[in-house]
Amino acid sequence: MPSLPDPGPVPPGLPELLHGEVLLRHLQVSVADDQGAILYVNERMCEACGYRPDELLQHNYSVLATGRHPPEFFAELWQTVRAGFEWRGEMSNRRKDGSEYWIELTVVPLPAEGNLPRRYVGLGSDITRIVEAEQQLRSSEARFRGLTETISAAVILYKGGPMLYVNRAMERLTGYSRAELLQMSFFDLAHPSVRDLLQERAAARLRGEAMPATYEAPFVTKAGKTIWMEITAARIEYEGGYAGLGTAIDITERKRAEAAQRSTQQMLQQIIDGDPVPTFVIDAEHRVTHWNAACALVTGMPGEKIIGSTRAWSGFYAEERPVLAELVVDGTADSRITGLYGDTFRRSPIIPGAYEVESFFPNFGDRGRWLFFTAAPLKDAQGRIIGAIETLVDVTERKEAEEALRNAHAKLEILVERRTAQLSLAKQALEEDVRRREASENELRQRNAELLEVNKRLQEAQEQLVQSEKMASIGQLAAGVAHEINNPIGYVQSNLSTLGRYLEDMQTVLDSLATAVAQLPSEHPAAQAVARVKQDLDFDFLLEDLPSLVTQSRDGIDRVRKIVADLKDFSRLDASQDWQWADLHQGLDSTLNIVNNEIKYRAEVVREYGQLPEVECLPSQLNQVFLNLLVNSAHAMPEGQMGRITLRSGHDEPAHQVWLEVEDNGSGISPENMHRLFDPFFTTKPVGKGTGLGLSLSYGIVQKHHGQITVSSELGKGTTFRIVLPVSQPKEGATP
Repeated sequence: MPSLPDPGPVPPGLPELLHGEVLLRHLQVSVADDQGAILYVNERMCEACGYRPDELLQHNYSVLATGRHPPEFFAELWQTVRAGFEWRGEMSNRRKDGSEYWIELTVVPLPAEGNLPRRYVGLGSDITRIVEAEQQLRSSEARFRGLTETISAAVILYKGGPMLYVNRAMERLTGYSRAELLQMSFFDLAHPSVRDLLQERAAARLRGEAMPATYEAPFVTKAGKTIWMEITAARIEYEGGYAGLGTAIDITERKRAEAAQRSTQQMLQQIIDGDPVPTFVIDAEHRVTHWNAACALVTGMPGEKIIGSTRAWSGFYAEERPVLAELVVDGTADSRITGLYGDTFRRSPIIPGAYEVESFFPNFGDRGRWLFFTAAPLKDAQGRIIGAIETLVDVTERKEAEEALRNAHAKLEILVERRTAQLSLAKQALEEDVRRREASENELRQRNAELLEVNKRLQEAQEQLVQSEKMASIGQLAAGVAHEINNPIGYVQSNLSTLGRYLEDMQTVLDSLATAVAQLPSEHPAAQAVARVKQDLDFDFLLEDLPSLVTQSRDGIDRVRKIVADLKDFSRLDASQDWQWADLHQGLDSTLNIVNNEIKYRAEVVREYGQLPEVECLPSQLNQVFLNLLVNSAHAMPEGQMGRITLRSGHDEPAHQVWLEVEDNGSGISPENMHRLFDPFFTTKPVGKGTGLGLSLSYGIVQKHHGQITVSSELGKGTTFRIVLPVSQPKEGATP
């Protein structure tokens, strides 16, 4: 840098004040008079401000002013030095090029000498970098505070003791004021169940150990309410050490939503698992999330082998190929379904985006199975497809019936063609043909009459078969009923009337004897003998117990009447009954009384009845159903073991239906026999123990009542039959 002009003579006394020339070269030195006029500047000051000495001398310091300091600042400076004291402070100056720089300034008053005005020495050192750094720090801190005070997340600065800083969001989340929070430890807010764990993690993090950066934990507000917060924590350098800086957001609603979603998933799981319709569910990645027991039964693929995998196809096909639900999830059903299923598919008329398909599966069952399956999309609240549900229905019997109908139709067409040919050839013999037709019609009418007669006989035979099955069941119970009847009848019917008369006569005789004995003196031998006999035989107790014996005999007669009445009510012919309103609980109790001897040695009966309205029905037919189910439950008990039969009932008011269940804990039914239970003449009992018509007739009776009968069973654990009936029967012409 070129040398500057001479800054002027050094004021007297200045070198001694500054202890030599060395300080003059390192400090910005200036001297001013009492009016602020500059009398001297050194080279260092000229370098700092960019002015030449002649541009500063005899000028006021205002040439260097930036306007940053208020007038009061300079008034205080001059007031201090004019009073003879030093002034120290920081001052902003402006260079000649207009840029700003900062100096740390000390102003020292010099003693007045002679007639010279008082002078003041300014000693300055450049602190621009320090001031700028402080300004940047303040700006950074201001930005930090501005950011933390406006964001919705809570911000916490802690170092082990009370919190060092919290923002407004923390006040809002916890309900505490900032002053209260800064007196508390962050862990005072944590729920007691996690407080120790959070303290251990925070201490480990401050030590520099690896800890999870983000975690969720419950906290307690000032009002005592538990909220969930997601905490993100980090270790930062702070005031020569380390501190923890954390942010927290309220996730209480999200946790509630997650809990609600889990509850919904559990409910969906229970609904699907309990559905008798084969059903499975996949998610958006084709993973199987649900595979209910009915689906496992149809496909032979247990749920535990397929749930969680993307192999839904393995339950249906030998080689990998997409199932219908996967096409729905991928949105490729329109383009690929024809190639996979031909023309057997259609769009569902009920569910948007769903498809229905019929397909034959040769590996199911002995001869293969026809299945009708429906796949429908599952969507979230935004309408995005998140999975699909597929249900299966076995339509093998319908398909076989359709095939038989087509064959019959084809045969009929062949017969029609043959008949047409015959008629064409027989044109010339029309009159003869007419006579033959008349003869054929007469024969046909005769045969029709015969068929009607045969049909009538078949109907009568069917009714007789139903009655025979009922009577067979009643006959099976006859021994037990006779046992129940003979016990009270044996000692009641032959002796009760005679015993009553004898008792009256004996009472008369005893009254006379008592009167006669009472007239004898007490010391009379006869009176004493009678008293001893009465005492030895407990005569008073005999007189008291005789009426009780008669009462017990009458109870036996009532018991017999009840059994006989229930038996008569149970065994009325169905053909003679009309539809009537009946109490199903009464029918169950009546049937239980009838089959008591069949059940009491095999199982105890537990009644769990609900509230049922009267039901429009054929009571004796339903009694037959109850009898068949109760006897079957009793026979299902292992030999030598006392089982339990539970009867339940309930009323589904919205559906206008009632239901009854007969549950036993017997040996259960094997899966291969489940689908044949209601077939006529099918029985699992030993020869001579059953006809195989009980459940078939029961099924027909329930169907006649426009109801349903279903069964669930597990080998070794028991069987449950469930009957659902309408409260009132549909009117003629109405859809049942």
